[in-house]
Amino acid sequence: MENKKFSGDIEKSAKELLRTRKEKSNFWRYANVLGVGGWVFVIPVVGGAYLGRYLDKKMHGEGISWTITLIIIGIVVGMYNVWYLFIRKP
Repeated sequence: MENKKFSGDIEKSAKELLRTRKEKSNFWRYANVLGVGGWVFVIPVVGGAYLGRYLDKKMHGEGISWTITLIIIGIVVGMYNVWYLFIRKP
């Protein structure tokens, strides 16, 4: 009788341990997804801003037309990257 109780306690402990391990891995998985998703979106936007600022200073002196244009293109490219990485190719 006592052996069955001991066996049940061990089984209950093992199930709880497996459940907590899965929960922790889910947290780190989601943290990783958010981190990667952020970088693949932000890099094209920031790159477009820097390149646009450089082109504005080279061509116009103090305009912002290239900066705005390349930031918008960076946003579109970033959205495509996130879509491709997480939705199209799961």
